[in-house]
Amino acid sequence: MPNPAEICTIKANGQSYDIWETVEVHRSALEPIINHALMTVSEISTGGKALSDLKLAPGDKVEILLAGISVMNGLVYLRQAAYDERSHAVQIGVASSSEVVTRSTVDVNPGSYPNQTIQQIGSACFGKVGIGFKVVGSPSGADIKFKRACEQLGESRFNFIERLGRLVNLHLIDDGKGGIEAYRGPQGSGGILKEGVNILRARLLLKINEYTPNLKGVSQAANQDSGPASAQISADAEVPVPFGGSIPGNYKFGAEDATTKEMLQHRVDHQANHIAAETVDGVITVQGWFRSDGDLWFTHVRDPVTVDSPMLIPEGKMDFVIKEIVHRQSSQEGTTTDIMITNPLGLGAPTVPGVTNPAG
Repeated sequence: MPNPAEICTIKANGQSYDIWETVEVHRSALEPIINHALMTVSEISTGGKALSDLKLAPGDKVEILLAGISVMNGLVYLRQAAYDERSHAVQIGVASSSEVVTRSTVDVNPGSYPNQTIQQIGSACFGKVGIGFKVVGSPSGADIKFKRACEQLGESRFNFIERLGRLVNLHLIDDGKGGIEAYRGPQGSGGILKEGVNILRARLLLKINEYTPNLKGVSQAANQDSGPASAQISADAEVPVPFGGSIPGNYKFGAEDATTKEMLQHRVDHQANHIAAETVDGVITVQGWFRSDGDLWFTHVRDPVTVDSPMLIPEGKMDFVIKEIVHRQSSQEGTTTDIMITNPLGLGAPTVPGVTNPAG
């Protein structure tokens, strides 16, 4: 049975709903980055008399709390009800209020943002639909001013800012409170997941079939017509071999919209992050929703974590970073947390750079 101290509550329209058959609350640093939750109920919550009293409907504004801690403000996007003579149930889906930036396109007449940073552009673009934008910390390149960042007709607001984020090597994450954060690299303090101690069950995939160690991006310098070879700029990055040994390979690509050497280098580094993220995919399940220090795991997406498990890892122990958290609860399995992990480079840990400019 669920721990009474670890209950998921939805507050909406002056009512609290807190008796659920199943609960899933997601937060991710990779796709999909919008926080969401899915609950099912076959009996009404505290104070209700029947399932018909569960009045949550698509479009309702709600707040989700885990063990009394507010983790998400959002909207009900799904309600599914079913019944027969033997059973009845309702399923409720909630998406963070930041979800609007993924389904709202840029304006009918796409605009441009001359000589502005991603902080300025993101604040303006997302602000038009009431969503905040914040660059976390002071990562190098975040203060680069785009000569002219142009929206594209039909492009979602999220895709526009994500596209610019690649050019300054920033990753995006939903803060659950009506804002999107841009960051680079693992955040917060580390923890340890240890076989036989706090790991209930685990799965770990290590692979190199999509890995290549040497990257080169090419683009056209600003204010140059296409054609002259001397106008081309290039940048290189090396993706460290994730599991030892020597693995040959190279990958060359055209970097969209990169117009300076610095911007191109960040774009190539971002591609290196993507390749690194593909080398590790793991899920570690632990009991409850809290770390040993009393923090919800939900708040530690992007944190480094060490997995100590000889059954999973040839060397017995490896360092990873948390890419997603799923808090679960059910009447059958109680309260658990799935901790999804990836290669630390996948969220923007440093790569080995090198820039060339044939134009001199």
